[in-house]
Amino acid sequence: MQEFTGRTAVITGGASGIGLAVAQRLATEGMHLVLADIEAPVLAREVADFEAGGVEVLGVETDVSDRRSVLAMRDQAIERFGTVEFLFNNAGVAGGGALLAEDDDYEDIFGWTLDVNLYGVLHCIRAFVPGMIAHGRPAHVINTASMAGLIPAPLGAYTISKYSSLCMAELLAGECVDTAVNVSALCPAFVATGIADSTRNLPEHLVSTVDESPEAELRANAIRDLVSGGIAPAEVAEAVFAAVVDERFLILTHDGSEETVRSRTEALLVGRVPYDWIDSPLS
Repeated sequence: MQEFTGRTAVITGGASGIGLAVAQRLATEGMHLVLADIEAPVLAREVADFEAGGVEVLGVETDVSDRRSVLAMRDQAIERFGTVEFLFNNAGVAGGGALLAEDDDYEDIFGWTLDVNLYGVLHCIRAFVPGMIAHGRPAHVINTASMAGLIPAPLGAYTISKYSSLCMAELLAGECVDTAVNVSALCPAFVATGIADSTRNLPEHLVSTVDESPEAELRANAIRDLVSGGIAPAEVAEAVFAAVVDERFLILTHDGSEETVRSRTEALLVGRVPYDWIDSPLS
């Protein structure tokens, strides 16, 4: 994809973090923006900032886990801008602990995480990509996976969902091979975003399931520290833009990521369980 001015980008999770940084980068190229986010007040603020800067932008409160919500967002995007040339499946949450965790409510948090990170991506692909193929312009789809989608990070449902996001990108690339749509998978390690506090967006009926024990708070604070020490979202946005221009599938953003993936692959090829994640960068 080489032409950006006047083209339209749909970005889920677009009001903060990596999604917002990518929106800001694409705005400098003259793209129209559709920002989809579940946090309405934050979304309204960012839309106002873009409008003040002269950017053509549409903000749509969207729950990507709800197919109807995604379709309604798609319809508004098409009504406003006509066609979509860039889809960034970026909305995501972190939830779900160890597979054998002693937690009676683990299915609820696992389900929520998979609904957002797995089905949210699928809903957006099915809502937008057929139209992108039909209009025939060069277009690009990116799934935000994670280094946790390339190595077996001990993060339960989050890791499962990110493996799935990467897999969907590979499958979609194959289905789009004879079209003008290119596909990428973004696999960053730690990035300074708000994902460590994903429970702020928990559905109301799940709020009571949150573990508020001192031990859980210590674990949460440790994750917050790791995330806050990550690279800036703007660095990721630059890597995303370069990959779109170069039509590159796998987007790695951190030093050492290639060696981590190589180490895991080598372990698998010799029949060993790849536990190397213990000393590897995760997101």
